[in-house]
Amino acid sequence: MAVLLLFAAPAAAQEALRGTWRGGYDCGAAQGHTALVLTMDPRKDGTVSALFHFEAAADNPGVPTGCFAMEGRFDPATREVSLRHLRWLLQPANYVMVDLAGRLSDAGDRIEGRVIHASCSTFAVERLAGRSDAEACRTGAPLLSLR
Repeated sequence: MAVLLLFAAPAAAQEALRGTWRGGYDCGAAQGHTALVLTMDPRKDGTVSALFHFEAAADNPGVPTGCFAMEGRFDPATREVSLRHLRWLLQPANYVMVDLAGRLSDAGDRIEGRVIHASCSTFAVERLAGRSDAEACRTGAPLLSLR
């Protein structure tokens, strides 16, 4: 019985990540500030699947649109989120996938952290109300309300 509780608690706690998160991240002088939408979906096994959908930000119109799948974990005790890249769904030329390490705010409405790649620095996303449009990631459709 105790074993079942150990597996159920992390899966339930990860529900805090479910949904769509909008913001941006920074990578090197060549790319710069980039708009980001993370769509996260906790799984029953305690892991999290995610889509990393990026495109040009209003202050940096030259960035192409791209999207890749990620997976990771959420530690409810520390509120730390770690996501690693898996596979491209829409790859712009000369772009590489990155990993993320961040922390969910105490209010549960913001995640901030590091983009794990030599030329990148930080990311920050805020929870969006409503249903996500994960299909936009797969098809390269524009991210709503980012431009």
